[in-house]
Amino acid sequence: MNCGNLMKVFRQLEGLEDLRFTYDGERLNPTKSIGEYDMQNGGEIDAFRSETAGKPVIYLFSPSEIDASVTLSLVPDWRFSAVYPVVPIKSLYPELGEQIQWQVRVHKDGSLTEIDTGLEMTYLFWEAQ
Repeated sequence: MNCGNLMKVFRQLEGLEDLRFTYDGERLNPTKSIGEYDMQNGGEIDAFRSETAGKPVIYLFSPSEIDASVTLSLVPDWRFSAVYPVVPIKSLYPELGEQIQWQVRVHKDGSLTEIDTGLEMTYLFWEAQ
């Protein structure tokens, strides 16, 4: 049996669509079979409701123009679903979670300029699940 079928049945029984599943700390891939996870008889699959962060933004203010590096890290169970301006999402170690870093110039009026691209914005945006 593949994990996707198992997940679908459980979601229908519980009436919840926003569930994610893990076995032995590893998130289940719906395209893999249960046998690929080396599940033992009596093993337990954990089901968690997926959570979504709202629309968090980061504002930067400075009395003088400065260059700033802004690093944002997530706990291992969360994943970035949107980032603006777009920067690479890094995952140095699985146990530490994902991380992003913006390089911006902060202007006196509170506006920002991405250093590499020259893109202008008023805030940094991120969203995660």
